[in-house]
Amino acid sequence: MIITENLTKRFKKSNPQKNDKSKDITAVDHLNLEIKKGEIFGLIGPNGAGKTTLLKILSTLIIPDEGIATIDGYDIVKDVDVVKSKVSLLAGEFVRSLYWRLTGRQNLIFFANLRNIWNPDNRVNELINLFHLEEQQNEFVMKYSTGMKHKLALAAGLLHDPPVIFLDEPLTGIDPVTAYEIKNLIKNEFKDKTIIWTTHNLYEIEEMCDRIALINNGKIRLEGSPDKLKREHWGYDKIMVAVENDAEAFGHIEKVKIKGNIVEIETNDTHETFLEILELVKNKNIKIKEIKTLKPTIEEIFIKGIQNDK
Repeated sequence: MIITENLTKRFKKSNPQKNDKSKDITAVDHLNLEIKKGEIFGLIGPNGAGKTTLLKILSTLIIPDEGIATIDGYDIVKDVDVVKSKVSLLAGEFVRSLYWRLTGRQNLIFFANLRNIWNPDNRVNELINLFHLEEQQNEFVMKYSTGMKHKLALAAGLLHDPPVIFLDEPLTGIDPVTAYEIKNLIKNEFKDKTIIWTTHNLYEIEEMCDRIALINNGKIRLEGSPDKLKREHWGYDKIMVAVENDAEAFGHIEKVKIKGNIVEIETNDTHETFLEILELVKNKNIKIKEIKTLKPTIEEIFIKGIQNDK
């Protein structure tokens, strides 16, 4: 559904006295991606990594300097009008696009008219019901909670029923209940949509996405399903020991972290490390409350990936 080949975008630094291309900022750097129909693809990366620039290119808001990209087979530069009809971008604080002195329904009617949607009442009613805004549809948006504004902005972005949705930090600043409702809606009602989801919340992206890519300095550094990333980029096991006393007795073990009564040990040989722990517990009369191996997290893989990229 989405293909990019050597996609590149540079921005010039604001220095009128020098015309030096080496000083340009490369926001997206020869980036290659293939995203399948119906896939939720997650993008993680630090600020300035190129996530939002990539989404703006794919939604035809920015023209790339090099490379090509297609949406459902249509070129984002040559077939702009077709691509616009197939995508919806909700980027940054997208609730600012709403008109707060209009009601929720009036906002949806207004945006439907902008998209030349003929007789939009049926579609507006469908979206109001889908996002459970029936009771608030005739209230001014200025009275909406942040969560309700997010729902309305999402509904506005779906008026033309696009097959491709770009979500840039879609759950930022909303309460847990609304976040759960939106995640549940996307999982159950948008199964036929192709979604690129960017966020700094690594637990959120692991929960929602079929595949994840780590982007930094405009390049894809790691890519795969959450399980694949954990398997391929986790070169050790981790053992957690919760003790009632004398946690500092573990301090001599290599690659150990002690936080209060919690001991975490990185090891390449789980069996030998368990034996060492048991021997220490016996000799020091340490009382164990809990001992277990820990699963790798996307957060740790993300941090290691960024550190390795420096």
